[in-house]
Amino acid sequence: MKYFVLTFLPCVLLYPFLIKLFRKYHIGQFIREEGPDLHGYKTGTPTMGGILFAFFGALSCFVFGYTIDALAIALFAFIGFLDDLLSVLRKKSLGLRAWQKLSLQLLFASILVFLIKPDTKLQIPFTHGELDLGKFYWVFAVLLIAGLSNASNLTDGLDGLAASVFLTGAIPYWFLLGKSADSLILLSLCLMAFLFYNIKPAKIFMGDTGSLVLGALMGTVAVRTSTELLALLFTSVFIVETLSVMIQVSSYKLFKRRVFKMSPIHHHFELLGWKEERIVQVFSLTNLLVSMLAVLGEIS
Repeated sequence: MKYFVLTFLPCVLLYPFLIKLFRKYHIGQFIREEGPDLHGYKTGTPTMGGILFAFFGALSCFVFGYTIDALAIALFAFIGFLDDLLSVLRKKSLGLRAWQKLSLQLLFASILVFLIKPDTKLQIPFTHGELDLGKFYWVFAVLLIAGLSNASNLTDGLDGLAASVFLTGAIPYWFLLGKSADSLILLSLCLMAFLFYNIKPAKIFMGDTGSLVLGALMGTVAVRTSTELLALLFTSVFIVETLSVMIQVSSYKLFKRRVFKMSPIHHHFELLGWKEERIVQVFSLTNLLVSMLAVLGEIS
């Protein structure tokens, strides 16, 4: 109950006021020009909604003793806030440049790994095997946190998608790890409140302020609990979304051909005629299925 009072309750009560405030001051979303024409109606929808669930997520993590996880939420929310703020001020979808965002992600991920001081051995899922990366582990850990942050950011393109996919990975992940991963439940409760206002038609978007936080927290928990490879299963849709972008860009640069109608891959399905609601449902259920298989594989 104490988790509920400090997370879900204030978020679900405060979002209507935040939506009104952002509408009043025209803090709205600018849809990127290369995006699907189907999204034009979303222009002007209040954005930066992640500021509320990130704040209460970080606050609750700090109050209940998950200091490093609280720091991860705060740092990556800060990157996203800068990106969203610049986008609003410039009145275009471009905020921080890609190299600026990535530089901050790598810097903050490095700080988190330094504070965690993790073991350099990777646990191989579903076995008792280990792989000692030695000094290379630090590079791997930093790239994992920054990479998952980017992955969740890429997934945030449809109403309710990033939040739903996160929940279908975070809750089973918490079930497996237990109290050491309570930060996942704390942020999940905040995110559930956000979803009341983000399911299509969205009244507010999380923006980069929120989307960068989701993967960053999953990566931080993974490094802190030595479940780095296992975390990739709980974020399978995030990974696929990222791979779709990498494949699309590589194919076009090398062969001048596109593999998908548009990337990230959720836009490909949109252009195939799938409704947003169906994409969100299928992607979330797929992530949940892989997450449950991961849990069953670990406990069996």
